Amino acid sequence: MDTTHQLDTAVTERAIERELDLVAGAIRMVEAGGAPAITLVGLDFGPAVIAGSSAAALRAGVVLEALWHSEEDRCDIRVKRPAGEDDRG
Repeated sequence: MDTTHQLDTAVTERAIERELDLVAGAIRMVEAGGAPAITLVGLDFGPAVIAGSSAAALRAGVVLEALWHSEEDRCDIRVKRPAGEDDRG
């Protein structure tokens, strides 16, 4: 039994879940008007988190914007109101 692989998988799953939770909180805050936008930086799984959070963002009426790093395999995520709404953040 490869316990190292299982451990790596468990750590990765927890990290993705944590990043999904961060984005969900940012979606709720922007949706409620607590902030015009929130940028989450230093994410390890940004592209996967955007994919997993896009339906929630659509339901909340907010936009998820990928802010790509130069290596183009990682991104930060900006949660914001759609264009035309008060977008000062």
